[in-house]
Amino acid sequence: MKVYFDNINRIFNSYNSGKKISLCNYSNFTMLLLNIFHENNFLENYYLLIINNKKYIIVLVKNIFYLKFFSKPSNKIFIKYKNINNFLFNASIGIINTNFGLMTIKECKKIGIGGILLLIILFGYLGIKYYC
Repeated sequence: MKVYFDNINRIFNSYNSGKKISLCNYSNFTMLLLNIFHENNFLENYYLLIINNKKYIIVLVKNIFYLKFFSKPSNKIFIKYKNINNFLFNASIGIINTNFGLMTIKECKKIGIGGILLLIILFGYLGIKYYC
């Protein structure tokens, strides 16, 4: 399993179990994802912890209501610029892996590029079965 996929699952599962702190393995891709989460106020903060030359990330979660993975390590879902649906993505934060790095859906709409749709975080319960 990819490291970022496992780390985001750890964060989401720890939040759902009532814990506000999560410990994740370090990777550059995970740090980029956590930076986007922090900019969009899903995380209070995250810290880098080094123990015996092994790197870990301590994550303090603020709020995540619903998390939906689209591209899994075995199945990548590509999304074109023209196929980005405004209605769904106005109520959420979607993260796309592009040639320019990780971006949110809104940033991709401004630039006019597509990429691999990684995940979507919904702000509240909106009936995800109608969207996915």
